[in-house]
Amino acid sequence: MQNNVRAILEGAFVSAIFLVLFFIAFYTPLSIVAVFALPLPLTVYGYRHEAKAGGLAAFVTVFLSFIFAGFPGLLLSFPAAVMGLVMGVAYRKKKSAGQVLMIGTLVELTFMFVSIGLALAVMKINPLDDMIKAMREISEQVLTDMQKQIENSVSQLPEDQRNEAQTKQLAQLKESLGMMKAQVTSLITAIIPGLLISSSLLSALINHAFFRRISQRMGVQIQSLPALHNLRFPRSILYYYFIVLFLFMIKGLQDYHFLYMAVLNIMLVLQLLFFVQGLGFIAYWIHQRNASKGLLFIAVILFLIPPFTYILLLIGVLDVGFNLRNRFFR
Repeated sequence: MQNNVRAILEGAFVSAIFLVLFFIAFYTPLSIVAVFALPLPLTVYGYRHEAKAGGLAAFVTVFLSFIFAGFPGLLLSFPAAVMGLVMGVAYRKKKSAGQVLMIGTLVELTFMFVSIGLALAVMKINPLDDMIKAMREISEQVLTDMQKQIENSVSQLPEDQRNEAQTKQLAQLKESLGMMKAQVTSLITAIIPGLLISSSLLSALINHAFFRRISQRMGVQIQSLPALHNLRFPRSILYYYFIVLFLFMIKGLQDYHFLYMAVLNIMLVLQLLFFVQGLGFIAYWIHQRNASKGLLFIAVILFLIPPFTYILLLIGVLDVGFNLRNRFFR
């Protein structure tokens, strides 16, 4: 009886914390931080109590989110609550860190699609439309700015430095950017599955990192993932990458919509893996030099800037293919 009362009281407390994070995520500029912290209360509860009690707590939090924010709130709270609970139950059952991460990613992705399906069935709206619209506006603004820079470059050239070849090249580049602007909506729509997979994996990773911190305070030891500087992906992903690049070279690939979408999303996921591999190489370099771990944080921020992102991707590709770590740090 006492255990049941304790479970109910903790469930009410967890629901309150979840709702606070939900309101921060839904109504404030701190939404990015709060969204990734949202599954954590139910992960802790799922670890401490039986799955039945956890399911009740998850139902209450999702129901209250729906009462306060309607279907948009449901789309945010439903996947996060279920993923948090399932990861907590998996930790309770002593699953390995890799298994918990895989389970969390699959659950988040599945219930994300369930939430989208509910919105389509009940409200007759596609929640992804707003995301596509926002990404399209950002992409079009970037391409428009690049076109203006090209025009300014041409206008600022002295007359004696202008020649027909340079002018033609700049005109072709401007035309290519215009074509990219026309295709940006279809491109973004095509890579939505890859973006959802990546965001689900990222959410599970962050939840795992948060829960490990809390579990240490609870006096519980949770298995960690391999240290970033020891993380290595198999060389086979490089072969998959080359196959995808070859498929991209096929003329008229865009005419086969499903194949084109599949190739784009596989490319996106592979590039994410190479990005992580590149970060692993940087972390290995920092570890070998006994440098401050703060350098890794600075590196992550730096390599999120587009020109440097491509450099990190190249480092990741080379490290997978040629084992740069053994070549440079023997």
